[in-house]
Amino acid sequence: MKLFERAIRRAEIPIKMSKGFNPRPKIAFPLALSVGIKGIDEKLELELCEHIQVSEIKSRLKKQLPQSIQITSVDQIATRQKSSVTDVTYVVRPKEGKMPGVKEINELLSRDVINTQRKRKKLTFDLRPSVINITTDSQFIGLNLKMTPKGIARPEEVLSHLGLKAGKDYELSEIVRTRVNLSSSPNVTVC
Repeated sequence: MKLFERAIRRAEIPIKMSKGFNPRPKIAFPLALSVGIKGIDEKLELELCEHIQVSEIKSRLKKQLPQSIQITSVDQIATRQKSSVTDVTYVVRPKEGKMPGVKEINELLSRDVINTQRKRKKLTFDLRPSVINITTDSQFIGLNLKMTPKGIARPEEVLSHLGLKAGKDYELSEIVRTRVNLSSSPNVTVC
């Protein structure tokens, strides 16, 4: 977050500040990335004080960010409503020979309820409404997960129900969030 705050300040983008004793720039990631999971095509929301052309925002930010961080698109939306995540896509690379079969995937997707115990909250969470699709090829597992009113399934929870264990069958760092889809956003979304 600090990286983007500094880049925005150096790029002289007129960002709105929060009110109060310690004002902060109005910058947000709509869905935090879990520790150890990589992200590609992440979304960043900025609320601006004045209108600037999206091409100008992209150009200014690009000059201030490290080359390893690419801005693929900037979209401007006039609504003041905070964005909400609709669905998320993950790609997982299991270790050699640890790919679930079509039978296991179809079995899991055919279930009406897939309960999991969430450790910190000590409650049972039904993953099934959140799991849209599971795909595989020879090297990867694709997970498409939907945000529900009760929350979203975590990729490691779905993998556990497919019989895969973190650290044994795959490494947490081999889970990559490749897409976050939003229903709306405030003034500018930087991807």
